[in-house]
Amino acid sequence: MKKTTVFILALFTCLSGFSQTGLPKLDKDTIFTTSGYKIIAGEEIRLGAGTMPNGDFKFIHVSRKSPFNNGRNFNASLDRSSSGHVYKVAKVVDYGSSKAGYTYYALISLGPMRYEIDIENAIASGEIAVPNEFKKTTPTTTSGSTADELIKLKKLLDDGVITKEEFEKQKSKLLNQ
Repeated sequence: MKKTTVFILALFTCLSGFSQTGLPKLDKDTIFTTSGYKIIAGEEIRLGAGTMPNGDFKFIHVSRKSPFNNGRNFNASLDRSSSGHVYKVAKVVDYGSSKAGYTYYALISLGPMRYEIDIENAIASGEIAVPNEFKKTTPTTTSGSTADELIKLKKLLDDGVITKEEFEKQKSKLLNQ
């Protein structure tokens, strides 16, 4: 009986410890993302381009705790005019529970408005511009033509999301495929 109790206790400890080491996670003022990119309160992040059909941001919206959020405009997305801009992360937070799981957010302020960024989804969709070493690479698909890809690259350049050098490098890659 004693051995069984010790075994169950050891198994529970291992399993609970294992689940705590997964990413993403929040530790004090830092979000550790699944890509390895860290979002730290007080540091700046550059926004990419919005992914909604009208160009607005799908994963950046008015904070549920913003004084301007009266409960009706929680899903008010950040306007596309913020593409390519750099904002200071005011705070990092998580919403959820250990049972249902957590979603991690960076809070940014634009004047009196506070917005929350769903970090993992914003990174995956390109709404946050991250350094190349943290971008997940996916196999190239043939669904888009080279011309379509060049148009997308040009828009990123025009919006200030990528530099002229990055544009030229990606353009050369596309044209040499």
